[in-house]
Amino acid sequence: MADHNETPGTSPAGAWIQVAAGLKNPAMRKLLGQVLTGQDPEQEAAGARRAKDLARWEQIGLLRLGAGGTWELNEQLLADTLAAAGTAKADRSGINRFFTGTKLHTLPAKPADRLQVMAYLRDAVIDGDEQLREEQLNERLRVFHPDTALIRRYLVDHGLLLRAADGSSYRRGDRLPEA
Repeated sequence: MADHNETPGTSPAGAWIQVAAGLKNPAMRKLLGQVLTGQDPEQEAAGARRAKDLARWEQIGLLRLGAGGTWELNEQLLADTLAAAGTAKADRSGINRFFTGTKLHTLPAKPADRLQVMAYLRDAVIDGDEQLREEQLNERLRVFHPDTALIRRYLVDHGLLLRAADGSSYRRGDRLPEA
């Protein structure tokens, strides 16, 4: 994935949520610091975890392999994310009326509105084929609302997230909100 715009399921507006979740993880934060300071993260400490973290940063779109085969910051993602945030601030229609900045301040009473808000949250916190443990999902949802159990329950109830039978993980559901 050489360019953020080719990353399926990650919108510029929602990408910062995944960046923030990555920064909350100490190992991913250290890895990003190594890339930003010009160190070769793959050379310093090889391993499956490091490779997984690099792949996650690449999937988010914040890092990409440069022409010389070294990891680099995707400046375009930052520009796109800031532009999307500026647009979202000005728009107080649609689902934006339920948010103050990034925080969901009101859960819509109307089922159609609630479905739209939940679809937005789902798209912001989980990519198409990604599978998250409950604590990972909570970490991302907490950016929007402190009651992660409630939001998780709504996401599952609306068919936007599917919970593994043993409760160990979540993945995207197939339901799309009606226009």
